[in-house]
Amino acid sequence: MAEAVPTALVGGSFDPVHLGHLHLVHTVASSTAYRRFIFVPVARNNFKRNANPASAEHRMEMLRLGFAAYPGLYPEDPEMEFIADDCEINRGGISYTYDTVKHLYLQYNIKGRLAVVMGDDLLGDLQKWHAYEQLKELVTFVVIRREGENAPFSDLAADLVYLENPRVEDSSTQIREAAGMLGEKDSLPEHISQLMPEEVAHYVESFRLYRT
Repeated sequence: MAEAVPTALVGGSFDPVHLGHLHLVHTVASSTAYRRFIFVPVARNNFKRNANPASAEHRMEMLRLGFAAYPGLYPEDPEMEFIADDCEINRGGISYTYDTVKHLYLQYNIKGRLAVVMGDDLLGDLQKWHAYEQLKELVTFVVIRREGENAPFSDLAADLVYLENPRVEDSSTQIREAAGMLGEKDSLPEHISQLMPEEVAHYVESFRLYRT
């Protein structure tokens, strides 16, 4: 069996993956011992307006391109392992973090507790998550700053780690909306392309993703 590695779960639409996602990894890696990052794209996100989503295949391929670009963006970072796991895509519909966590423990040799990377904007509803009482026994919640000041989380039995980081912007929506306004033959404007790794921007351009 492969050596156990401190591992973090990063969930989201990744439609597309952008520089903010990769900077998030850099922030976590700089502040913690996590050296394996498993990105799990959702099958469907009911909370984001997205008239022209990319297919699961495109999202997975853009993640791989983003992973390949990471060492060039952060050459001083320690060596890390990146994985794109399609378990939620294969499951279909709305997935629960608890089910995904159980899947990851079965599939990967994880050192210590698996980390669930989440924004502080989700803390208010965390205790309402499916099977929360069981989930909190399995993971460490690594909380990144999105909203600024938040009320203290009330469950002292949960394992939470708060990171000090620059605000994480959701550039995916900006990218999709900008691309949706373009004609079929128009190129992505530079200020939009620069929100993504160069390889991802080229992929979006080549496949004319998010066009109306």
